[in-house]
Amino acid sequence: MPPSKARHSCRACRRLKRKCSKDIPSCIICDRLGKQCEYADLATPPSSETSPPNLAEPTNQSSILSIQNQKFPLSFFLDPNLFTPLNASNALAPGPRLDLQQIIAQHLAPDDLPVLFEDYFLSVHEWLPMISRKRLTYVDPFSQDACHDLVLLCMKMCTIKPKNPSQSQEPLYVLANSLCSAAESAGLVSLRLIQSLVLLAVFEYSHAIYPACYLTISRAARLGILMGWQDRDAQQLFKLGDSWSIREEQRRTWWAIFVLDRFISIDTSGMPFAAPEPCPDELLPVNDEDWALGKTVPSEPLYTACFSSITTLGSFARTCQAAHMLGKVIQHKALRTKSSQDILHVVQEGQSLHRALSSLQLSIGEQMSSNTSSLSKRSLACAVAVCICAQALLYGSYGCPDAPGVTSRERLSHETEMQSVSVQGLRALGSCLAPKLVQVQSDCPLLVRCFYTASNACAWFVREDYEPQMRNALMSLVGELRRLSERWEIATEYIALLDQGGILNLVGNQV
Repeated sequence: MPPSKARHSCRACRRLKRKCSKDIPSCIICDRLGKQCEYADLATPPSSETSPPNLAEPTNQSSILSIQNQKFPLSFFLDPNLFTPLNASNALAPGPRLDLQQIIAQHLAPDDLPVLFEDYFLSVHEWLPMISRKRLTYVDPFSQDACHDLVLLCMKMCTIKPKNPSQSQEPLYVLANSLCSAAESAGLVSLRLIQSLVLLAVFEYSHAIYPACYLTISRAARLGILMGWQDRDAQQLFKLGDSWSIREEQRRTWWAIFVLDRFISIDTSGMPFAAPEPCPDELLPVNDEDWALGKTVPSEPLYTACFSSITTLGSFARTCQAAHMLGKVIQHKALRTKSSQDILHVVQEGQSLHRALSSLQLSIGEQMSSNTSSLSKRSLACAVAVCICAQALLYGSYGCPDAPGVTSRERLSHETEMQSVSVQGLRALGSCLAPKLVQVQSDCPLLVRCFYTASNACAWFVREDYEPQMRNALMSLVGELRRLSERWEIATEYIALLDQGGILNLVGNQV
């Protein structure tokens, strides 16, 4: 006969330090509040004959999570008129989930969390501040996300230095990837699951795991769209968050998806974005320092003629602006290759993009110069890098006089002007802007693409004009790529591409 009382208080009562009736299956307080009541001593202990789950066998972990599938409200898709937005933000991922906790606890003990938080918030969070440290640390037991422990595991994955030569076989990555897929298959939909997918995509991009990173960020985007983050006027799966901090964290997570989606799509010509263009009333993330302190401050709009004098754009907002411009340039480049387009209109659009990017680059540069702390400079480095990548992509499509489609028709004066602007722009990127970024010594993996692009620009001028300044800049950029290759596999791959293109021969063994 099962006991009528638990030996210990339930999880919720223990966290809130209140007296628990210890009734089974639910204590009096949880029963009155209509909350899920869980006792740690009722969890099935692992048998001594059972070995811990093998990280190389994700199928076993998937089957564990598929035991309790979350029921999705079908009327959301079948008849939206009969659908009522769900009350709680964790309604489709109620937690905690013991199946997830038991697996993750073998790789992330509670005593490890303080070190994990320090490592993560001093590294990935510097350039991708989407997770609220305050909300992550102080978890409300009645609104806990089932994927809370999963996002902790993904945070750890992004902070370790993988020992496996093939990063796609890194045990922690194999586990996190398996659990994310299992959580999706089990019907979970939540903020923490989406953040886990974003961090999974960060790891995959940083270690050149393709096409996985392209597909993973698309999964995150789809879930974000399902939750209505892309447009506040779109059909909403959940009711509006009950606090400003939750809504801001959702906005930041959506912007993180947007930034990575545009960055991963730089060289995927003709392939559509996973995250749609921002809606006309889209807001930028608030100042990072204010958000970290939990201050409720106004949000600036993405589309505006001028910004308010009472607010200051943070580093992440700058990165979002740069990513938005990068998306515009990617679309412009694809448009330019289509012969059916009005070429004058296309070139004029290119000139407008050049002016907008130059203005943004100048504004970010001034903000970086005015900040004396190395932390602020490292935080802004990502925005500068994304902006440089956008400029290089734009200038690269106009800088060559023999570009496809140009020689087969009469050349416009606007194109000649744009070619001159592009050559000057590439010179500035290679000799000045990117080398300045080297001095910041940021470990943001998005800088790798920036340094690779700038290295190609420098090599072009070295081969054409044998410029010593450009050769010195090239040496500096290659040296920084080598430093980053000790941390990120993507840098190793880009160095190999430089070698394949004969660019490393221009600097010899001096790097």
